[in-house]
Amino acid sequence: MIAMQYKISLPSDYDMSKIRQRIKENGYRTDGFPDLLFKAYLVTEKGVHGSLHNEYAPLYFWKDEKGMNEFIFHGFYDNILDSFGW
Repeated sequence: MIAMQYKISLPSDYDMSKIRQRIKENGYRTDGFPDLLFKAYLVTEKGVHGSLHNEYAPLYFWKDEKGMNEFIFHGFYDNILDSFGW
């Protein structure tokens, strides 16, 4: 099993409801992705429960590297980065 997490730091004045809406609208897109065992969309909002930053940090657990590599190297991860303007 392989765990993969990436963090996207957001400005302190970023409207985090946009992230929650993004998860609601797009979270299903990885359902059934090859070798993906579990996913969690983690959000940290500045000022909530003592958090100092706004962050979006998806966490994925993969059966092995095959599905993870497909996600990273066949455009799926690039689509996420592009949507944040990276």
